[in-house]
Amino acid sequence: MSESVENDSATGVQEQSIIRQVEYYFGDTNLARDKFLQEQVAKDPDGWVTLAVLLTFKRLAALTTDPDVVCKALDKSSTEPRVVEVSDDRSKLRRHPENPLPEQNEETRKEVQSRTVYAKGFPVEETTIEELLEFFQPFEKVVNIQMRRRPDKKDGETVHVFKGSCFVTFATREQAQEFIAKEKVEYKEANLIRMFKADYLEKSKLEHAEEKKKKKQQQQEEEESHFSLPKGTLLHITGIGAESTIESVKAAFAKLEADVAFVDYQRGEKEATVRLKVEDSAKTVFEKLEGGKVTLDGVEATARVLEGDEEKEFLAKTIKALAERRNLKKNRGGKANKGYGKYQNNRKRVATANNDDEPPAKK
Repeated sequence: MSESVENDSATGVQEQSIIRQVEYYFGDTNLARDKFLQEQVAKDPDGWVTLAVLLTFKRLAALTTDPDVVCKALDKSSTEPRVVEVSDDRSKLRRHPENPLPEQNEETRKEVQSRTVYAKGFPVEETTIEELLEFFQPFEKVVNIQMRRRPDKKDGETVHVFKGSCFVTFATREQAQEFIAKEKVEYKEANLIRMFKADYLEKSKLEHAEEKKKKKQQQQEEEESHFSLPKGTLLHITGIGAESTIESVKAAFAKLEADVAFVDYQRGEKEATVRLKVEDSAKTVFEKLEGGKVTLDGVEATARVLEGDEEKEFLAKTIKALAERRNLKKNRGGKANKGYGKYQNNRKRVATANNDDEPPAKK
């Protein structure tokens, strides 16, 4: 190959890189969010931006610092509709007036998303935007690449680290579909995961929901393990008189040799739930009641054993409330929290001065 042919080839590569970079600057995605470039466009009544300003942009300046080289390259652009127009005096560029920037609304956002692909599998520490631009150049036709980053700490400062994936926007949905449909797309011998951005966001949403569900379940299991509330210990009382108190409810069940751990009751209410300390003792205590009746302060009330879903729901609420109380104490330096925060106005409290708030041991 002659030196002349080699030079022509190098020039052609440079020109294509210049076209790609400048059309990226003035493209739908970048121009819509690039505040600095928007300010430059707004300075001129016809939207022109001088090449002197554009050549201060690092990626373009890395390709050339000669305005004439930029203009000659753009003259050879085959992009339709045209993205960039060169001024007659060859000193300025602007978004082509026959191809105005689309209105930025929800409809536009959805349209752009419909031709945007999620691609994953790039090296986290080594990949640069320049390498990605070069990699995607052969694919028809990529109009924007967004490297996905996450915040991280480095030397005490927050930095944004590449996640190994990016959103790639194509000129048309068909081109995006063609990219996804390829049997294999490799970057440095790694096969890229590819899917439409909308599908990725939906998948990610479901995964986050599942993860949140798992964490909630794990937290509940940890709380249950910590407090270890025995089952078969709940008696629900109805028909309570206005004069009854937690103390009188406890006293009534003490006569039945019931070891009461907790009474969920507010004076003046007609219902209460009694939780016993010994596992599976609720039925034994209930059998001591004649017809399921218990006398409280001269009023005959009715008792029943809480089982199944009702028992599960009550125990879960109790465990959650005990965990919240414990965390509140920790946050306040371990001080007692009676009459504080949510417990101050909570009509049904987990614990009072007359209720045990420590979980009982199983029998």
